[in-house]
Amino acid sequence: MPYIPQEDRGQYEQAIGDVVAKLSALNDDAAKGHLNYIIYSIIKRYLEEKGMRYSRAQDFIGGVLTCCQLECYRRLLGPYEDEAIAKNGDV
Repeated sequence: MPYIPQEDRGQYEQAIGDVVAKLSALNDDAAKGHLNYIIYSIIKRYLEEKGMRYSRAQDFIGGVLTCCQLECYRRLLGPYEDEAIAKNGDV
């Protein structure tokens, strides 16, 4: 994941906190749909602002979203699975 400098992160924290608070008030099924909408809308608006080009859209789909998925697995689900293996034994 291309980490951004610490000093650049603060500008997003309030907006992220607001979104997370709203998502947390929903049940899991609704939150998934809302999160999908939010992510799609951010990408769509960015592409509208910067101008739609195939390579730019492809960079989001094949790059940003794929890498984000992999980072979520590596940093969130992987450690959870390691704990479950330690607790319950391997397959």
